[in-house]
Amino acid sequence: MHKLAPSHSRRSFLRIATRASIFAGASCTFSALVSQPSLAETPKRIVIADGAISETALAMGIVPLAMADIPGYRAWVQEPKVPDQVINLGARFQPSMERVAQLEPDLILTSSFYANQYSKLQDLAPIEKIDIYSSSKTPFLNAIGAARKIGEVTGYPDAASKLVFETSEHIADASRSLSKARANSVLITSMLSPRHMRVFGKNSLMQDVIDQLPIRNAWAGPTNLWGFATVTIDQIAHYGDAAMIAIEPVPDNVERAIDHSPILSELPAIKRYGLITMPPVATFGGLYAAGRFARLLAHSLSNTNTGNAEPA
Repeated sequence: MHKLAPSHSRRSFLRIATRASIFAGASCTFSALVSQPSLAETPKRIVIADGAISETALAMGIVPLAMADIPGYRAWVQEPKVPDQVINLGARFQPSMERVAQLEPDLILTSSFYANQYSKLQDLAPIEKIDIYSSSKTPFLNAIGAARKIGEVTGYPDAASKLVFETSEHIADASRSLSKARANSVLITSMLSPRHMRVFGKNSLMQDVIDQLPIRNAWAGPTNLWGFATVTIDQIAHYGDAAMIAIEPVPDNVERAIDHSPILSELPAIKRYGLITMPPVATFGGLYAAGRFARLLAHSLSNTNTGNAEPA
């Protein structure tokens, strides 16, 4: 059985780092305003290839001309909403380069995972690579840096500071709410089938948020670069004290299995708390996703008998 790793030092580190970023942003507000790019210099036709960067930009009030995989974003991320006028470029790994060229962007935002697809357009527009998930394994701090970078290259540094502050407030509010939660440990999952799921732990954005809250992540097992492990229900059967949270969408066959099959319904975590569903949140997201996850987690654990309901 995996032991719950102490997280007090990491919790303190993340809180201090976030506060330092807030103060740094505040101290730069005046200089940012007086050095704001002229209207002609500010990018207006922005194309975004990465979901976490899209989410962050939208949360900062920056509406791109086009972004990749809008249908996938609307299904798995949902918030912040994508305005109807944003053009869909197709799949993230197979975007339409002809369409991108026709749009004549003046800035392309991407991450290292998709940069190769856009490299041939470097003569068309500046390409900024911004990584949240990397070998540094600090997605929350990287997400703060990503917001700052997006603010810098688009001419909206004050919007980045606002997002950093709001995220910090959401996490602080969640921390106060969770001081009275019924469960003091959780399993954060994305259900794949009645027997298989992703469980999120070290290296994930969710872990970095949980490390700032008065609860613990029960999963201390190995994870990949993205912060998850694909496991069977047998591997989590002994986590009876943890509340099991499934991030939507949850496959229909999983819900049927809970109602009609002992495979899931007798799982100790589900038997004790039920399967607690959480509205879609970007599991590989940015700073906005961190704040949204904190709010939804606090709401989920204060409503363990009422099922899924999104906070206002």
